[in-house]
Amino acid sequence: MKEIKDINVTLDLVLSVPAKTNAEAYEKLDRMDVLKLLQLAIEQCDFGDIGGATKH
Repeated sequence: MKEIKDINVTLDLVLSVPAKTNAEAYEKLDRMDVLKLLQLAIEQCDFGDIGGATKH
């Protein structure tokens, strides 16, 4: 049986938030829960290279 190892990964994300000002964008982000933030991030990712295996 294979063991499972937890590996911490930190990712820097740039999210595009529709807003008139930076302050408004940050207010919108503050109101989002973690799931909504993750959904927004995934929607904005470019998965053009997804065909390959993991690189390790």
